[in-house]
Amino acid sequence: MERPLFIPGARGLVGEFYQLVLAAAYHADGFWGEATFDLYPRELPEGWGFLVAAGLEPALQAVESLAFSADEVRALREHPVFAKVSGDFFDMLAELRFDGQVAAVPEGTPVFPGEPVMRLTGSLIACTLLETRLLQLVGASTAVATRAARLSLAAGEAAVYDFGSRRNSSGTAALMAARAAYIGGAAGTTNAAAALVLGVPAFGTMSSTFLAAYGDDQLAYDAFRLHFPALGHYALPDDDPVDGVRRFGRARERVSIVRIDHDDLARSARTVRDALDRHGMGDVRILGSGHLDEHRVEKLRANRAPIDCFAVGRALAHTCEPGTRMAFRIAEMQRGPAWVPVTRHGSSTWPGRKQVVRLPGHDLVCLDAEAAIYESQGAPLLSAVVAAGARVTTAPSLGDLRERCLGLVEALPAGLRDLRRPVAREIRVSDGLAALSLR
Repeated sequence: MERPLFIPGARGLVGEFYQLVLAAAYHADGFWGEATFDLYPRELPEGWGFLVAAGLEPALQAVESLAFSADEVRALREHPVFAKVSGDFFDMLAELRFDGQVAAVPEGTPVFPGEPVMRLTGSLIACTLLETRLLQLVGASTAVATRAARLSLAAGEAAVYDFGSRRNSSGTAALMAARAAYIGGAAGTTNAAAALVLGVPAFGTMSSTFLAAYGDDQLAYDAFRLHFPALGHYALPDDDPVDGVRRFGRARERVSIVRIDHDDLARSARTVRDALDRHGMGDVRILGSGHLDEHRVEKLRANRAPIDCFAVGRALAHTCEPGTRMAFRIAEMQRGPAWVPVTRHGSSTWPGRKQVVRLPGHDLVCLDAEAAIYESQGAPLLSAVVAAGARVTTAPSLGDLRERCLGLVEALPAGLRDLRRPVAREIRVSDGLAALSLR
């Protein structure tokens, strides 16, 4: 299947109304040149030691698709706020495309506050109109990927599966969350589009609704075994999971995973494990669920609850973004023929076109022109992905991004990976960037 459109049918009106007002003011006053903008996390959620960059592919689709339809331009012309705006502005919108450059941190890379994860250089107007969509796509995806990475740390050798689709606000949000969760370390998803279009491993269990529809558990088990003999993933009844084990009857030899959903998951898992062992089902694994997050998973593992894998719903949904506070700020702009750093309130934390170099023990934020000085000592994080409005790289596979993320997170110092009281990553600024900031 073709790659999914994360913003199907989206045109120009995907941002905020005031950004259109700003764009009209820029155009009227001759701000037609280019500018560089940084997209970066302002701070970490409480108790988080790192973020996992994600959402680059959806963000690049937003950059590629920036355009205004004839109907959108007409609607803007007719809006009373734009009554005194020159017709040249609307003519410009009708032809507007992003034809600049984008550099980005590869998805799956741990990042820290103040470090640009995307850097856009293009027309001031085009970048302004992309702001909200990029914040949405990268912010939400980064939050989900980071939560998945934290869940994977908490779970250790046990797999974590994304069950968050029904907690999302739309099919597109669910697809992007499933994608981000897989990059962050989830082993599979219940989301059909992510499984069939993106290739994320599909996972799920026969539901309690299925049992209710057949009216008899044995008939339901027989039907499931007949039509899908290789799956063997069964949900135990919430009211009496132990009795559910007894009711497997002749389907017993086909069961490979049972799911239990309970507030007291440790106690329920132990009683189910005992029941499985008594019925000769010692090889059957237990999938635990029930309002799980990384802290509950960590506690269950510490208490040696007999749970082999975890189903996580709400905590891996876009709607559960924990407040990563992403920012999209101007760093430099053209004033006539010259590029000048922007250092006033409302600009990026550090001015100018920047690079981030990962060094042993700390990260260095420096001017892009300085990066070659430090590259022999560490690894630059930002690389070109778009030039003259066209992609210059091929997106890695999700499997490669997931393996990259798991390896990079595991390589972080233990203090950064602590799930409750992490240490802070040291971020240094180059002399050149510090001098530019003082102008």
